[in-house]
Amino acid sequence: MTALLPWERLGGRVDERHLERLAVVYVRQSTRQQVLDHGESTRLQYGLVQRAVGLGWPASRVLVIDEDQGKSGASAAG
Repeated sequence: MTALLPWERLGGRVDERHLERLAVVYVRQSTRQQVLDHGESTRLQYGLVQRAVGLGWPASRVLVIDEDQGKSGASAAG
């Protein structure tokens, strides 16, 4: 059985109290090699922005965090 996503547990309803909050999409690949090898994954992650817009969030209220693409797994430092 596939796990339900949060909006699916709500019966697919996104209401005003949800839309008052910021939608956040965190795009992540740990290493540079993953970024190169898994372009489809990255594309799908960025596609979550359009999913949020489709659910009712204005694009201006969707925050994308992707500053650490290919960096966080590059070393054990930090």
